[in-house]
Amino acid sequence: MSRRAGDRQSAPNAGRRFAQALAAIRYDLSWRFARPGAFRQRFEQAIANMPQGICLYDAQDRLQLVNEQFCRIYNQPMSRLHTGMTLYDVLADSCAIGNYPGRDVDEIYLARKRFIDRREKGTFLQQLGDGRLIAIYHQPLRNGGWVCTYEDITERRKAEARIEFLAHHDGLTELPNRVLFTERLEEAISHASASNPCALLCLDLDGFKNVNDRLGHAAGDFLLKTVAQRLRDCVRSDDTCARLGGDEFAIVLPDVSPTEALRMGHQITSVLRGAYDLGTFGSAEIGTSIGIACAPDHAASGDQLLLVADKALYISKKAKLGIPALFDKGLENIGGGTVAEAPQVPEQSLVDGGRGYDDLRLLASDLAEALRDGGLRLHYQPIYESASGRPVVLEALARWNAPHRGDVSPVEFVRAAEEFGLIGQLTEWVLSSACREASRWKLQLQVSVNLSPLNLRDASLVPTVQRILKETGLSPSRLVLELTEGSIIDRSEDVASRLRALRALGIELWLDDFGSGYANLEYLQHLACDVVKIDRSFLARYEKRRELLGGIISLVKACGLRVAVEGVETTEHRELLSELGCDLLQGFLLARPQPVEQLRSSLGLDHGPELPFHEGASIVPTTATNDSDKLRASRAASRRFHIK
Repeated sequence: MSRRAGDRQSAPNAGRRFAQALAAIRYDLSWRFARPGAFRQRFEQAIANMPQGICLYDAQDRLQLVNEQFCRIYNQPMSRLHTGMTLYDVLADSCAIGNYPGRDVDEIYLARKRFIDRREKGTFLQQLGDGRLIAIYHQPLRNGGWVCTYEDITERRKAEARIEFLAHHDGLTELPNRVLFTERLEEAISHASASNPCALLCLDLDGFKNVNDRLGHAAGDFLLKTVAQRLRDCVRSDDTCARLGGDEFAIVLPDVSPTEALRMGHQITSVLRGAYDLGTFGSAEIGTSIGIACAPDHAASGDQLLLVADKALYISKKAKLGIPALFDKGLENIGGGTVAEAPQVPEQSLVDGGRGYDDLRLLASDLAEALRDGGLRLHYQPIYESASGRPVVLEALARWNAPHRGDVSPVEFVRAAEEFGLIGQLTEWVLSSACREASRWKLQLQVSVNLSPLNLRDASLVPTVQRILKETGLSPSRLVLELTEGSIIDRSEDVASRLRALRALGIELWLDDFGSGYANLEYLQHLACDVVKIDRSFLARYEKRRELLGGIISLVKACGLRVAVEGVETTEHRELLSELGCDLLQGFLLARPQPVEQLRSSLGLDHGPELPFHEGASIVPTTATNDSDKLRASRAASRRFHIK
């Protein structure tokens, strides 16, 4: 290239650089030679339009400059602030407005002054009375003064906190997600030991897909949030309840035994079962299946424990009963790539039914539905004072007429309830129904409810009884709880403490069916009960009946207890027991179990204690027996006991 051509190319570049330099000089001169006040005007515009508040103080801590944004942040009108105002006065004015509730202006000023005097840069946070968070950036100046900028970072911090929260929580239910759940599970397992285990509950909602299909996903989301809230209400503060995805939930229970975990599973099943009001979407019903595994017995790591809990969950779902399943070694072969069949449970027979295990399971399934839908009812059988012939207690007895089964024996459905974890729910229903009914009677009779041995092992028994008495308004002295010998065989401290707690409430405890099992006379020494109820079998005809009955009655009364005998069916029974000094009588001769509607008129439940009992016909239905001798005996008993 020739020299002339190179000169021609460099000429435009040189001209461009000269133009840029000239523009810079002009801009600098415009500031240097502007009319008086122009620079200050531009400076004030810049300060006024800053997104942060700003304050400039001189070396004597006197205010030199403040902008509108500062006034907006601290709710201090510009008219309240002026040049020359001291920092102390600015803070005092801010306190008067309410920016620092509960704090003294001297305290605030001294803390700020100590920081200012160190002549250091710094950033600190300040929370105002309305909850907003302000970031303050402090910069000392060479002349001894200082400048601060103020920024309201409330929303930014909320957003940051939300991002942090969502990293460890489910966005819909706000329960811990799988990440946080895994951390908590591993932490619980690391502290678990044979004497101090931890438990994992895996939950699946039964019927959730149907809700989504029928009402839509928005309704399903509403339901999941409601389920999450119910679960929060069930667990302790140290427990972790998480949503793992879809309708799958899990709960980590530190420091919990398998028995306590199973009890918690039953409680959660009860809480989640039933109808949900979904607002404008309508209503829905769901249940839940729960699998339970415990560390270190079932697994030593989080992944392993989750796997075995899933296997237990499979068994719970397969049973279709909504009953929690606790993992055991028999479930080892379930799961993996293909789910094997559940191990076959050997057949068991029901008393008076001869049913196999599958029949019992189906019976429990129907019972769960009956409890949910109000399919059970109560009959009441009076217990009479031998001396006066007056009824003193009505024993509440559950009855079930199933749609496709007819009348089901209580022996059968109580056994099914005990085997499949429904006994707590059944007992609570009987207690609640009986106490509510008794609270309506003007005649102040007691009402009696039978407890299963499993009830006394349930930590929720005493709180449940307290709650029901409070809800129904029934006096504790009018409630009788009947305990079978099987209940008392468990001499653990937990059972003993529950019995003491029930007695402390003022509830009467009766020992039912005495002599039908172990007939351990030691119970009379250790059990704080009020009445011993001798089993009906002692009224059967045999050579030593009088002597044996007389001996038991004398022994019980010598211990300061009253005696009741059930199964009184003939006048000969009644006369024998009266001669032997029996206090209370119960049996078909006197009255059969009946709906409360029939007893209202026959016993005068609605008339109160001031009305006497009148002589009249027996309340035993004439269809109760075809034996004319027994019918005549029944009428004789009616005259003797003044039964209307």
